[in-house]
Amino acid sequence: MHIFYRLAILITLLSPLVQAQPLNVLPDNEKLCMEAVGRLLARQQAIFSNNQAEPNQRRLAERAIDTTREAFSESESYCQAQAALQAYESQKDKDDSFQQRQGEVNYFGRSTI
Repeated sequence: MHIFYRLAILITLLSPLVQAQPLNVLPDNEKLCMEAVGRLLARQQAIFSNNQAEPNQRRLAERAIDTTREAFSESESYCQAQAALQAYESQKDKDDSFQQRQGEVNYFGRSTI
């Protein structure tokens, strides 16, 4: 009985240490993809936010961001979102029929203030 009592005390004392360890809910590859998507989207956001950039460059950045969001919302996978963004970036140079779309930021006027 004395051994069980000591074991119970030891388990009670050590249980907070076991519970305090962080839980990795994403697989390692998803974690890497999440970091890559973050970097790629930050680059696209910088282009979109740059008021000195050409309007078509800003629109392409907006579309790349939207493409990534759509891919992530469909699959809930950062790796799928990264693949969609990279596929969009490789195709955007081949698209000769660039047209403005409804809902996009189509006015990039500069204020005189």
